[in-house]
Amino acid sequence: MKRFWTSLCIALALLVCSHQSLEAQGKDFFLYSGTYTGFKFVRHNLPNGAGESHSKGIYVVRFNAATGDFGEPQLAAEIANPSFITISPNHRFLYAVSEDPLSVGPPLDHASYVSAYAIDASTGKLRLLNTKPTGGTSTCFLSLDRTGKYVMMANFGSSSVTVLNVHPDGSLGGMTAFMQHLGHSVNPQIQNVPHPHSILPSPDNKYVIVSDLGLDKIFVYNFDDNTGALSPADPHFATVTGGGGPRHFAFGRDGKFGYQLGEMSGTLNVFSWNSEGGALTPLQELSTVTPGLVTDNHSAEIEISPDGKFLYESNRRVTNDARGPDSIGVYAIDPSKGTLTQVEEKPTIILPRSFALDPTGAFLLSASELNNTIVVYKIDKATGKLSETGKKITIDTPVCLKFVPVQP
Repeated sequence: MKRFWTSLCIALALLVCSHQSLEAQGKDFFLYSGTYTGFKFVRHNLPNGAGESHSKGIYVVRFNAATGDFGEPQLAAEIANPSFITISPNHRFLYAVSEDPLSVGPPLDHASYVSAYAIDASTGKLRLLNTKPTGGTSTCFLSLDRTGKYVMMANFGSSSVTVLNVHPDGSLGGMTAFMQHLGHSVNPQIQNVPHPHSILPSPDNKYVIVSDLGLDKIFVYNFDDNTGALSPADPHFATVTGGGGPRHFAFGRDGKFGYQLGEMSGTLNVFSWNSEGGALTPLQELSTVTPGLVTDNHSAEIEISPDGKFLYESNRRVTNDARGPDSIGVYAIDPSKGTLTQVEEKPTIILPRSFALDPTGAFLLSASELNNTIVVYKIDKATGKLSETGKKITIDTPVCLKFVPVQP
């Protein structure tokens, strides 16, 4: 009898382990990291090797969202300066811009390129499909429309936005839209010309939102997903306080509100979103940086939690002698009003240009382009707060993170 119960306990333990293993497999993801290649960040008082990249392109890491564990980083595709990447809605394709960090002049001086890749569902490796000019310079952001048929790009250097169509096999086709921005804003050093910094479709795919750092404007364009054409909406744009420098924009999960992060001011602007007329109406403006902090801050990334309850944003200290912040700001979202209340400002790794929440909302991964590290934080889903796990992934100059589910 004793042997029977022992055998039964072992069988039950194996069954539980098997169930846990299957659950873990269901939360396996490929984490892709875009990087700068052959890049050296010039800054004083850095440890040896910090700020210097030996990266060869896009890297992939297998990440488990049940445990926060990960495998060894592997080179997924060799490519120059894949500073921003995005994934198709069906998770079959990855698109990457090749940005020349010096490409702030006319397009013929330092053109940027966009490359299409097929994702190997079992290994995460990338197979190049084709490469096309972006139609601009210093292309710093790209996204896909909701159908996956068009790639949209923000060209920081040449003050323009462009759209390319995507063939059924995932490869890139011709240009379907080009919009040239004109004008300037209040900062003569940075805002003497327009600088589109992000572009993304509205939840219903009828509009495109473009954040222009150089103009302190958030443009709204009509988008035709049958042709890929853009045209100015009415009203054509919303504004932020002069010198704010809009960088990245995010819609709330219910599609009723929009959130704009200002790189130069460290300000969050909350808008209500009218999907019928394509209008952004200001609701709230708040600073992401601790009051009284003397620093040269550049805010960077913004993301909404999968459950829509919290907003996360990153702040970067960019001068040698500034105090802070190098932090991740956490904000609770009012479900009815869309407004924000700060939960915490979490100190993080130096220069957190990019971060990403895993698709289950269990972990936040913060990437430092300066010391070649991605730090893993556990998310408290009840409060939104971050806690250290002690886990770190080593990849040279990680500057953009995207997740893709591993197919069983």
